[in-house]
Amino acid sequence: MKLLIDKLKLMLLLEKRRDNIGHKVEGIDTTLTGVLYILSLLCSDFRDFLGVNHLIYETISWIFGIAITVFGIVKIVRSSKNKYSHNTLCSEIENLDEVTHRFSLAAIKDTFNEHPNRFLVYYNTAWDCWFFFSFPTSDCQNEESIMQRISSKLKIDRPDITLAYVSERLQPKFSKKDNKQKLYLHDLYYAEIRNYPEDLQKNGFEIDGVKYRWMTLEEMDNDKNIHETNDDVISFIREKIG
Repeated sequence: MKLLIDKLKLMLLLEKRRDNIGHKVEGIDTTLTGVLYILSLLCSDFRDFLGVNHLIYETISWIFGIAITVFGIVKIVRSSKNKYSHNTLCSEIENLDEVTHRFSLAAIKDTFNEHPNRFLVYYNTAWDCWFFFSFPTSDCQNEESIMQRISSKLKIDRPDITLAYVSERLQPKFSKKDNKQKLYLHDLYYAEIRNYPEDLQKNGFEIDGVKYRWMTLEEMDNDKNIHETNDDVISFIREKIG
């Protein structure tokens, strides 16, 4: 999956996480030092020195050894709970992605005519506009899934549909619904249909409550609503397919 990430934001994230990258469990060496020190105490023979009772030396030594060991164990436990893996870093980088929506567009021409010059569009009630076929890229794992969706929507046998990848484009679009600019990544495909059913050759038709019609790019340009809402996609298709 391609991402659009602000370079400054990425640099700030890497700077913030630099001490976590390549993270290792801490405290093992400290704990080992403490354990070895305690073992040495078990083999030590304390004696009075400078008038100080040997029990005082022994007590201080044991306290010191136990403190080092406990400190090391605490560091191990804390570092183990705060693991920072490459998967965590990858997830944080993906969250920097500035692409708002990813869609796979499918352009279908009226190839049942001798000189195909119209595209199949459907009426999107949410946008109150005629749109090309578009599917969330996250729901389309491969080209086969796109063809299956077209087959299901138009009630056409899957073997009668072929699909070819054309290009991709990053496009800003103003969302009337959210009243703000959003960034879209469009993957464009060209779909061809063999053996068009007679009903699909009509200028307009309806399937499962969805309205469809055939339109030229010029007709879309002359439609004020389509031009204002979907001009970016129309320009993309005109340039890549025509």
